[in-house]
Amino acid sequence: MEIEQDPGPVTGRSVWRAVVYVLAFVLIGFGLWSLGGAIYAAWGLFRDPDSIAYFAKYFLETTNLAAFVPAGGEGLAHYVAWIAVILLLLVLGKLGAWALGAAAQLLAIDRKH
Repeated sequence: MEIEQDPGPVTGRSVWRAVVYVLAFVLIGFGLWSLGGAIYAAWGLFRDPDSIAYFAKYFLETTNLAAFVPAGGEGLAHYVAWIAVILLLLVLGKLGAWALGAAAQLLAIDRKH
């Protein structure tokens, strides 16, 4: 007599493995894009530090801080903009690192099973 093998668990496992790999590659892509964007923006600020003036002006206008800053106090907004941009770049870099770490953990879990 021939014994039929049930292809269900093998198919389910291969589908699950494909989902894990797709998710891992999406996370790797997002992580590299995020880290690359942070590095590119930081390098742009290094090459042209005066480009922060656009963000400082936008920061003053959108937060309505212009009403509280006296005339000629744009220098303070300039320094606050530097702090905000550095913090945003750190967050962007951390998100990229988390995405790459999560992808590595997904791939490590898949290799164990």
